[in-house]
Parts: sequence; C-alpha cells; structure tokens
Amino acid sequence: MTPIGGCESYRPLINQYNWNTTVAMAVMQAESGCRADAFNGSNYDGSNEAGLFQINSIHVQYGLISEQGRLDAAQNIKAAYAIYSGRGWNAWSAFNNGRYAQFLGV
Repeated sequence: MTPIGGCESYRPLINQYNWNTTVAMAVMQAESGCRADAFNGSNYDGSNEAGLFQINSIHVQYGLISEQGRLDAAQNIKAAYAIYSGRGWNAWSAFNNGRYAQFLGV
C-alpha cells in the first residue's frame, strides 16, 4: 500500500544514501507505484520481485535481504542502494526501458 503522503513519504529514507534522489524516486515510482507491498509473480527463471524497488528474490538467496525485508520500506531501499552501488541504475528495467523518465520532477 502507498503510504499517506504518497511517494514523497519515502524521500527521507532515500535521502540517506549517496545516489541521485530524483532518479531514485522516479525508478521507485516506475517499478512499484511507491507500494511497499508490490509483488511481481514469477519470472522466466522462477525468481520474483517485491517491494518499492522490486528487489529480485535472488538477493534473498545471496543474503542481501530477507524475504520479509523486501516488503519493508527501509530494508528494501537499503538493498536497492547496495544493488545500485554495485551495478548502477542498469539493474532496474524501469531505468533501462526509460519508463522512470515520466516520473522525473513529479
């Protein structure tokens, strides 16, 4: 569910990390509609995505985040930053396909 105050409610959590906040907010909105409980069923490889930044279940297997943590806003954003630190924005399909751009400045 999107918190009262919408996407902006997550800005303080996103601002804790050293990335472009505007891009992070736009990617988050494109990926999940700012819904901490967003869940994307099953991918071709059996994995799935969950939470604000749609963290892939493969990251649970590797110990980056717990299954429950993917649905926790603070933990999801922390994991997203760790992924971003290693791979940049290219880790998100909403960035690669340009869908995030519609949310820049929103």
